[in-house]
Formats: sequence, C-alpha cells, structure tokens
Amino acid sequence: MVHIRGSFQKAAILGCFFLFFPISFLSAQNIELGPMAAQYSRPDVVFFPDGQSFAIASDKQVRVYDLQGKLVRTYPSYLNVKGLAISPDGSQLATAESDDGGNVNGLVKIVDAKSGRLIRQFRHRSGYAEWLSFSPDGRYLASAGDEPAVYVWDLRTGKMVARIEEHTWGNLASVHFSADGKYLFSGGQYRDNEALRKAKEAEDRYYGKSHSVAEARRMQEEIARWYNAFNESWRIGELIVYSTSNWKKIRLINTPGAVHSICSAKEGPSLTAVTNMDRQVSEDNQGYLLRIDPGSGDIEKIDTLPAMPDDFAGLDSEHRFYYRHNFLGFYPAAGRYVLSQLNSVMVLDDDLDEIETVDIDSETIQSPAPAALSPDGKTLVILKYNRQTGTGIAELHKID
Repeated sequence: MVHIRGSFQKAAILGCFFLFFPISFLSAQNIELGPMAAQYSRPDVVFFPDGQSFAIASDKQVRVYDLQGKLVRTYPSYLNVKGLAISPDGSQLATAESDDGGNVNGLVKIVDAKSGRLIRQFRHRSGYAEWLSFSPDGRYLASAGDEPAVYVWDLRTGKMVARIEEHTWGNLASVHFSADGKYLFSGGQYRDNEALRKAKEAEDRYYGKSHSVAEARRMQEEIARWYNAFNESWRIGELIVYSTSNWKKIRLINTPGAVHSICSAKEGPSLTAVTNMDRQVSEDNQGYLLRIDPGSGDIEKIDTLPAMPDDFAGLDSEHRFYYRHNFLGFYPAAGRYVLSQLNSVMVLDDDLDEIETVDIDSETIQSPAPAALSPDGKTLVILKYNRQTGTGIAELHKID
C-alpha cells in the first residue's frame, strides 16, 4: 500500500523544492583528487566513526584525509574500488573491487584501517562486487553486485555464512543492516522473468511456421502482450527483508522504481529509501524518497526526485561514472540524512526537512555526487567529478 504525505509535497520535484526555502551558502574547502582514469569508476566517500577523518575510494586506491584536507594514508589496489565501508569501531576498512569491465569475480577485501594490512579476502561467484554493509556489532559484512544474490561473510571465521538468491534480476543497488542488527535489507530492480519466458515461447511457436492470417495476428498480439508486461516490470523495484538469525527472506516489498539506497534510524521499525525509474521504459522516469514499514510493507511517498538523463550522453568514454544512482545516508549520532540526487546534495533532519542544500550543476558535474556527513553532522564531504575531463575534487562544507 502506498500513501502520499502532503506536508512534504512542496514541489513536484526537489529541484523546485528550493523555491520555498532559503538556501544556506556554505563555505567549502577543496581537495584536488586528480583525474578519474578508470572507465567504469564508482567513487565513494565514508567517514570514520570518530569523525576526525574520512576515506575516499576512486579508481584503484582509497585515500584517507583529515578534516583539514591533509592526506593521512593511502590503500592502493590493482583493481577498481567500487564500494567502500568502515566497521562500526573504525578498525577495519572494507572495499568491493573488480576490473574495468567487471570481468574479475567480485573481490571483497578487509584491511586494518591503520596499517593497511590485509585481514580477509572474499570473492563473489560471478560479476562484480559493489555494495557493502557492516553489521552493527562488526561481526558480519554483507556485499552485493551484479548478480541476483546477497553475500554475508563472517569476519571472525573468514567464511561465507549465506548466499541469498531472492532477487529476480542482478545489478543490485543497495544492501543494509538494520540499526539493531536483527534484519538485513537489499534493494534492486524487479524483472518479470515469467513474462519474458512466455514471450520467447510465443515467438518460438510463431516464427518459422505456417499460420492463417487470423492465427498469425493472434500470435503477434500475444507476443506483444508478454513483451509489454516484461517492459512494464522495469517500473518496479524490489526491497527484500531478511532475518539475521537464519538469513532467510521475511518479506518482499515492491517499490515504485528500482531501490537505490536504504537506511534505517537507530530506533523504530521504519526504513527510508530512494528509488528511480528505468528511463528506457518510462517517460516520467523520476524517482522517489520513501518511508517504508518493513513489517507491513506499507510505503509512504515523501517526495518525488528528478528524472535521470542518459548516463553517457555527450561524455568521453574514459571520463564517466558507469552508474547514476540516487544516494541516501542516515547518520544516527547527528540525527541527520544526506540525500544526493540529480541537481543537489541535501542535508535533512530526522523528519526529512531541509537543513542545508548544495546545488549541483549536472551539466558539468557527474551526479548524483557521492557525499557523506561526519558523525556530529557538522562536516559534509561531496565528491565532484567533471563530466568531460574526469578531474575530481572533494568539497568540505561546514554546517552549523
């Protein structure tokens, strides 16, 4: 069941949202990140729990900076780092890595955050690894990538405790442990495989065989009907809830658009998520900011997000991210969210009301821009990469 909350419907899209509220112009300190060399890069930024430093993943390395923008340490790799997470106690740093074309089976590495010493290393069965989440107690790490499976690794034993195949399609876009550690969530795109199978079967009956005019017309209509059902399924996303006691699926929740990001507050049963429609099958391919009850499956639409344009339009192939995902993160100590979408990065309070906004020129900067907030909620880091040159900067914004 989907409800629409009227109190937050200030505009049709968040791009118009700014007309109703004053924008704070924040002073920013810039860190030069250099060129983005990898063709299929996915930069990321995460704060350490003490709030004194943050890690940036870009191309084949992770760099750690302090709040003054000084480079503290570097973790090099021979593969592209596409996912980044830091353990709750700050002692371990996890990366999800693959080669530029995703041909190396997804590699998940755990290193000592201070020394860079490799502690654990895991591999997906196929494709790349990209999305990571530590359990609140730091024992487990969940990872997901471009196969319809979620992996759970026991960091004490170094063994895989679960490989959960519940999604209908690969290219998962989020994985997240609940704040209390009782649940695991994963999100992605729904795919009606049954409709596709029936369309293929109808084609096999039609092509290469003789039919009357009436029978041929009927079979053509059947083929079109199943393909239309298949295409329509791309407007739907999947959010799956698992129990961490047995790693079994509890509930599948279908969402308007593919699930891009999931986060949960410290207390209470609700989730907050962002989605986006598949632009190939939807003219109004906007996304949504959602509040979801994982117990009942009820969905509350908080607001509409701007539609995503073509990923690679007008870009040199060597200067692009290979994805365009809305991002939402929750920072419980500060009670604040960060929402990054096409034309802005917003800091929201725990009621999802605006605190600060940084505009993003999506014609110049690849967006949604990766962003992270310090645990105290006072420092916002945004990664901005030029769409044509691939050169990046990290902007540090101070928030009152």
